[in-house]
Amino acid sequence: MSVTVAFAGNPNVGKSTVFNALTGLRQHTGNWTGKTVDPARGRWNLEGERFEAVDLPGVYSLEGGTPEERVAAKWLEANRPDVLVVVLDATALERSLALALELRPGHPRLVLCLNLCDEAERLGLRLDADALSAALDAPVVHTRSDQKSSYEVLRRTIGVLSASPVRGRENSVKNRSVSASDLCKTVTIQAPRPRRDWDRLVLGKWTAYPLVLVLLFALFWLTIRGANYPSELLERGFSRLGVRLGELLAAFPEALRSLLLEGVYGTTAKVIAVMLPPMAIFFPLFSLLEDLGLLPRTALLLDRPFAACGSCGRQGLCMCMGLGCNAVGVTGCRIIPNEKARIAAILTNAMVPCNGRFPTLILLAGLILGRGGGLSALAAAGALTLFMLLSGGVTLLSTALLRRTLLRGEEGSFALELPPFRRPRLGPLLLRSFQDRILRVLGRALTVAAPAGAVIWALDRITLGGLPLLAVLARELDPLASIFGLTGILLLAFVLSFPANELFLPLALLIASHGCSPQTASLVSLTSLDLDFSTALCAAIFTLFHWPCSTTVLTIRRETGSRKWTALAVLFPTAVGMGLCAVTNLLCSWL
Repeated sequence: MSVTVAFAGNPNVGKSTVFNALTGLRQHTGNWTGKTVDPARGRWNLEGERFEAVDLPGVYSLEGGTPEERVAAKWLEANRPDVLVVVLDATALERSLALALELRPGHPRLVLCLNLCDEAERLGLRLDADALSAALDAPVVHTRSDQKSSYEVLRRTIGVLSASPVRGRENSVKNRSVSASDLCKTVTIQAPRPRRDWDRLVLGKWTAYPLVLVLLFALFWLTIRGANYPSELLERGFSRLGVRLGELLAAFPEALRSLLLEGVYGTTAKVIAVMLPPMAIFFPLFSLLEDLGLLPRTALLLDRPFAACGSCGRQGLCMCMGLGCNAVGVTGCRIIPNEKARIAAILTNAMVPCNGRFPTLILLAGLILGRGGGLSALAAAGALTLFMLLSGGVTLLSTALLRRTLLRGEEGSFALELPPFRRPRLGPLLLRSFQDRILRVLGRALTVAAPAGAVIWALDRITLGGLPLLAVLARELDPLASIFGLTGILLLAFVLSFPANELFLPLALLIASHGCSPQTASLVSLTSLDLDFSTALCAAIFTLFHWPCSTTVLTIRRETGSRKWTALAVLFPTAVGMGLCAVTNLLCSWL
């Protein structure tokens, strides 16, 4: 038998951080509302007893109508945990106490976890934990991120309470009669000092949007500028390693040796060289903006344009999630309470470039606007910023089109409490970026890259009419691709990279360089694709707008439960991309 422990609390009070500290898991945490949309599970052992932990989505009340509140209320009603831990925000206690007062009568074994005590101290706020414990007849444990021992105290408090007998609920009426506001005044010894109102700058009428553009530009410039040299070093290193591997595999049959070197190794090496440096820079910088609290403010800025399109600012949060992974963005759409607005957000999430498409966009931006030097990096960062604006604009227009045709109905509402600006902790930030994002994404890409490389190698060795099948397929696709300003090689690479967007650029280079030796295959550059300005621009547009990867498609099928919406999620962005590419190609031919 094990003890079931549930963690409940308002959004953005640090539930997932406490949950991770007790269970040793690495569930994603962030300084914004709505990141936990499903109950997460973990466990720990204490003195021979096993504890099963459940991290519930953040809610303000169990009687609300949002998806998170329904999930939390349904779970608590169906499971009845042995111990309920209510995580309170020490910097905003009144808001947290409202939920604690609602939960107290139905859960006799309740622990109050007073979290973010370090932030409360920096604000000059002092609370009377003994008075709070007496008022709710529940133990209170202080937790703070800079003291790991505080989590051990919480662990042992849960263990002691789980072994105690269940007492009656005679205090339920008394607790219901106490308001959160009165209780907060009772337990507050010293009020917090006023904070600096940075939101006047971040959300100001004349400063908000320029600031977002500057931050985007700086993020892309640092990524482009910093990724060039490491990518070159990795390509050179993989080229030398390819020579050594060729010597080691000299005794192997020629076909097997070629498969391993030119197929599996060549594709895998190119994926690492292309993806790793930009990800190693972009993800920590993106996590920095997330921890500061800028993502929910971006959602608030996007609320007005999305409301005009029949959605709400929560779709802006889903777009931000999609920058990391479209499958995560699709799952995050659960935070949108309106069903039709949620489906519209799912259908358009693939129009936001995920991490797998950023390396391609970065290299294409450099190809469009020149190479080398600081000016080139500035121009490429500007182009990438324009691509992001195009992505956001097309997403808004597509949402409006869907909400006025297939998904007509009640418009979505938007309520979001802005989290405080917080000073990011560099160590955990880098660790989370490396483990939860860089390694996970790279591992997924490599899992697909190795077998994809073998398939590409086989298609390159199979001949039809004296030509490799890859060359034949690319040649046959040329007439269709030319309508959209692409080449047969690019269109074939887009099709073959359906398992993972990260494969597009390596596959395009390998197709263009078929027949190269393993020593030089990993060094083939974009010049081998023979892209002019028009073709590179159309390739960048189609990179932004085409069918989602296989993982995202499966996620859409699971989230919508409908083959119709899944098929539309594949066809709709593809049709948009083809239309934009055809228009761009036509305009470029006229100029």
